[in-house]
Amino acid sequence: MKESEFYDADFWFHKPESHGDDHCYTSSYWGYQFYERLVVKLSDIPENGHIVVLGTRNCESFDILCEYFGRDRCIGYDLANPTNHPCVQVKNVLELDQAANVPISFVHNDIGSFVLTPMAKLHAQRWAADNVITGGYFLGRNNLNTAKYPLEELMTRLGFTNCDLLGLTGLCNLADMSMSDLQGHMLSKKIGRKDLW
Repeated sequence: MKESEFYDADFWFHKPESHGDDHCYTSSYWGYQFYERLVVKLSDIPENGHIVVLGTRNCESFDILCEYFGRDRCIGYDLANPTNHPCVQVKNVLELDQAANVPISFVHNDIGSFVLTPMAKLHAQRWAADNVITGGYFLGRNNLNTAKYPLEELMTRLGFTNCDLLGLTGLCNLADMSMSDLQGHMLSKKIGRKDLW
């Protein structure tokens, strides 16, 4: 199938078993757990940028960020907005361009998958990374993605330093989270010349 055939809200929102995301809509989703356990505890997220989630689904996870950072700072993008969330913009991420640029303090690229929508996933990655301000964070896949795309090297070239999620277990309790979720993702920080982890 062509990738464009997967740009379908019904597929992502009403057939989770078709893409392996049958618990993405609940508090058991790894993103929900990670937001709740670590993201809201990061004390150095810059205050002068937006909190962005690419792929908000039914907004259970996204709402954690909205409640903590304030709805005025949060922007979500997805193919549909079934909960009519006021902070979600219905948009195909391939339409994100310079006109959509905003300063970003934290972003999670949770759009599609590298199996079904690799072009959309990479476009979202590049657009978001280009908009993250110095000191801002990017949560996304690492080199263990199914397409084996060298995301760690890409993010380094784009001015980030990368941290494996397993390396964060000393900062928060991640012990009961899925090992495959922790191994397959990373938290990247946009650095300036004097900015280190």
